[in-house]
Amino acid sequence: MIRALTVMGSMLVNDGPSCERTRMAGVEALVARPQGGSGPAIVFANAATPHGIEQPAVGHLLRGLSRAGFVAVAPELPHVREGEVTPATVDALVEVARCAGPRVALIGASTGAGLAILAAGDPRLANCVTAVMAIAPCASLEQVLRLATTGFYGDHPYSAAPLVAVATKRSLTASAPDDPAVPALVANRDPGRFDSLYGALEPRTRALVDELSPLARMPHVIAPVEIVSAPNDSFFPVGEALALAGSGCDVRLTVTRALDHVRPRLRPGFVGVAAALDRTLKRAAQSERAPAFRPSPVPA
Repeated sequence: MIRALTVMGSMLVNDGPSCERTRMAGVEALVARPQGGSGPAIVFANAATPHGIEQPAVGHLLRGLSRAGFVAVAPELPHVREGEVTPATVDALVEVARCAGPRVALIGASTGAGLAILAAGDPRLANCVTAVMAIAPCASLEQVLRLATTGFYGDHPYSAAPLVAVATKRSLTASAPDDPAVPALVANRDPGRFDSLYGALEPRTRALVDELSPLARMPHVIAPVEIVSAPNDSFFPVGEALALAGSGCDVRLTVTRALDHVRPRLRPGFVGVAAALDRTLKRAAQSERAPAFRPSPVPA
């Protein structure tokens, strides 16, 4: 538990070594290194936020991880700032993780949680991942599309943050710009029409929705996975976390009111969040030191 409390404590007081801005695998990234400059690598996939990796909480997390002995990396994945996720986003995360070291752990928050699972189950990376922690993930892009367009999750209304609708529609439109059925689906508000409109999508578009759904990739994740979610998350229903937990090979699910979406809070259940992080860090610590990446400075 010491490592986890070190990380979480450093986040609260903004303590630890400073971050350097670099380029890795063609994208900008923040990197924080421990004393001595080397350690096992952890790559953090950020939530969709307009500030991207410049969000102060990202730097706080990286510094906390570096203080606990890790080389911590947060890439600026393409268009995630705008809430847009495409196969190119997953490719970028996979390449950054491969660049970070021969063995790497992945931590993701919200949008980044789904991306971490997608990358961990990618055949290019799966054997190199030591641990995964997914905080407030989605599971099925089809179900999130239903939620985003109709306000229903399954057969029940669900009040999700407006960003869910914006990001999901933008991601589908960007991923399948030539499918003539996409505009009608994203414009629909009637839950009774969703299935027929979704069925009208081109087969390649529906295949793409599956490809971008962590639920489809979860069975291919070899590393142990920690999933943490709030029971009434403001973005993704806890049913998404439950679905992921039921589809993986080595998954532990923590549902706790100590999360405000992705932010831990000092409430009952906080120890469960810290324990999930600690298990992830223990696994990550078993990786080789001195990751092999060679970042290039980003011009001012």
